[in-house]
Amino acid sequence: MLMAVCHSEASGWTKVENLDALSELRKEPGNLLWAEVDVKDLSPQDIETIAEEFGLHPLAVEDAIRAKQRPKLDAYEGHMFLVFHELNEENGHEESGLKENGHDESGHIEASQIAIFAGDRWVITIHESCTRILEEAKVRWRDNEDRLRDEPPYLVHTLLDVAVDDYERIADGLEERVEELEDVVLGSPLAPVQRQLYSLKQQLSRLRRYALPLQRVLDSILNDEASKLLVGTSADLFRDVQDHVIRLGDQVRNVDDLSDAVIDYMRAEQSTALNEVTKKLTGWAAIIAVPTFIASFYGMNFALIPNEGEIFGFWFALIMMVLSGTFLYFFFKRKRWI
Repeated sequence: MLMAVCHSEASGWTKVENLDALSELRKEPGNLLWAEVDVKDLSPQDIETIAEEFGLHPLAVEDAIRAKQRPKLDAYEGHMFLVFHELNEENGHEESGLKENGHDESGHIEASQIAIFAGDRWVITIHESCTRILEEAKVRWRDNEDRLRDEPPYLVHTLLDVAVDDYERIADGLEERVEELEDVVLGSPLAPVQRQLYSLKQQLSRLRRYALPLQRVLDSILNDEASKLLVGTSADLFRDVQDHVIRLGDQVRNVDDLSDAVIDYMRAEQSTALNEVTKKLTGWAAIIAVPTFIASFYGMNFALIPNEGEIFGFWFALIMMVLSGTFLYFFFKRKRWI
C-alpha cells in the first residue's frame, strides 16, 4: 500500500489520507510530495495506478520492482530514476582465533534495493523493506524543513547522504576488524584466522559492489544536463556526498590492501614454518640413514674386513654407527636444522 505525505510551507508535513487527491496536491504551488511503498506490498494494479498517475516510464518501473539492479541513474521525460542499496550486516558466531567478549564476530552483507522516481516537486520510493535508511532520512527532513521549501532535491540528497554515511560506518567496522586481525597475526602468525579473513574479504567485495558505483551516479547527477531536474539548487549538497563516496573508495582500497598484506604475511610465515619442519625431518633422516647403512652393509652374508665371526667386527661397526650419528647430529645442530 502506497504511503504518501505532502509538505507545504503553511502546514509542514501532513499525511495524505486519500490517495485519489495526489493529482490535486501536485498541482498546488509550493507543495512537495513524498510517497513510499515496500515492493512486497505492491500488486500489479497498484503498480499500474502509480505509473499512470506520475507518468513513470515502463522500463524504470520494471527495474524498480525487479530488485536486482546495479546502482544507476537514468533520465526519462518528466522524471529521473535512481537506484541504490541499503546494506545490512548479517552477523554470525564461529569458533576461531580472534574473539571479542568470548565470541568471534563474522558474517556477511545483504543488499536491499531502493528505487527513487524524482520529478518536479515529487519523489516516489519503491524499496525492499529498507526502513533504517528511510527512517533516518525522515528525521533529517523534519529537522531541516526550511531547506525543503527552497531545495526540493534535498529529499533525494538526504537519502543518498544517509546511505553513504551507512556505507562509511560499515567500512569503518571492516577497517577496525582487519587491524585487529593484523595484530593477532603479527603476534601469532599461525593463528587460525582464515575464516575471519574470508568473511571480511566477502563483505568488502559486497561493499565495493554496491557503494563505489555511486561515484558514477553522482558524477552524472552533477555533470549531465539531463539531471538538472534532480539537482536544482542543491549541487553543493550532492558534491559533498560525492566527496564522501570518493573517500569511501580510498578507504575500501586501503582495507583491501591491508587484508591482502595480512594474508601474504600468513602465507610467508606458514611457508617458513613448513621449511623448518622439512629441515628437521631431513636432518633426523640423515642421522638415522648413515648408521642404518653401516648396519645393513655389515649384515650382508659374505666375509668382510674385519672378518665375519670375530667380536672385533661387532665393536668396529657399532663404533662407526655411533660416531657417524654423533657427527651428523652436531653438524645439523650447528646448522640449526634440528
